[in-house]
Amino acid sequence: MVAALAACTQTVQRPPPIAQAPTPGPSAPTRPNDGILRVGLLLPLSGSNAALGTAMQRAAEMAVFDTGTQVQLLPRDSGDGAASAGEAARAVIAQGANIILGPLFSKSVPAVAQQARGVGIDVVAFGTDTSQAGGNVFLLSFLQQQAIDRIVGYGVNHGMRRYAFLGPNTPFGQLMGKAMTAAAAKYGAEVPVVELYDSKLSDPSQLAQKLQSSPVDAVVLADVGPRLNVVAPMLGYSGITAKLMGTGQWDDAAVNRQQSLAGAWYAAPDPSRRADFESRYAQQFGAPPPRLATLAYDAVALTAALANQPASGGNPFTTAALQDPNGFVGIDGIFRFGQNGLVERGLAVLEAQPGGPTVVEAAPDSFSGAAF
Repeated sequence: MVAALAACTQTVQRPPPIAQAPTPGPSAPTRPNDGILRVGLLLPLSGSNAALGTAMQRAAEMAVFDTGTQVQLLPRDSGDGAASAGEAARAVIAQGANIILGPLFSKSVPAVAQQARGVGIDVVAFGTDTSQAGGNVFLLSFLQQQAIDRIVGYGVNHGMRRYAFLGPNTPFGQLMGKAMTAAAAKYGAEVPVVELYDSKLSDPSQLAQKLQSSPVDAVVLADVGPRLNVVAPMLGYSGITAKLMGTGQWDDAAVNRQQSLAGAWYAAPDPSRRADFESRYAQQFGAPPPRLATLAYDAVALTAALANQPASGGNPFTTAALQDPNGFVGIDGIFRFGQNGLVERGLAVLEAQPGGPTVVEAAPDSFSGAAF
């Protein structure tokens, strides 16, 4: 497997096709027969998230340049809503898109998927609503359920059997709580403490009492922002010595600088892999890229890798190609799509430190290991 898609757009040999891409219906527009592979790119280039969308477009364009591929990007403003995203999908389809990358927001995915399904092409979206994956939709996003699975598995391998789970009483917190239960069952661990606290929590003393009355080996805290500043310090001043663990949401320099998290473990892509990209981006555009910029880069680099593979019918971006079980390598590490359309990533275990995280256990470099 290559070191990075940006450096080499080859993948290992694929097995026989898993599934065939959907056949365009009779109403599908005729794509130009000029040998050019066109990639629709739907991002919010206007509205409240325009800055993020613009940064992701820049990252996508860097990937085209870095890989030297001949794919033609068709960027389009998806706006902030489903209607505008659906219209953007129609526009790139009319331009002959062979695949669509985006949209960014989960609420816009169904509208884009419907347009793409009508002409028999796939969508690689950046949303995190796993219920939308499958069929012609693949999610290339950071799924925190996988981060919890990785960190719990690592903890169990190091003798940690009893866990507490703390998270906000929000849809995200509830989802992470279910992921914690699933991971514990998978690795033979116990979760005697599961606490979903109020999203406006200001006094964590009740959480401390729960942890003091039921000792655990580790505390998984699925939160960021102001609440993290309230809950994380509580462990120290309450005398709780359990190992603090978190999700990939902690993969942020500002989070790592929080003194109360020093020594905590979390699972995320190895940040050293993206250091060169971040440096070049900052040099070219005058500011570091937002964390989600790598999603756009890797999505385009993925199409570059597939563009170099033989394809029947002229479109290499088939469902079977996207579901290659050997996976791909991007600047966020190895990844592959399951038949359910969800991305599976090889994550590192990191230790938070004010000066930047350190790698406790390296991310796998292939999907052939025991972890998979």
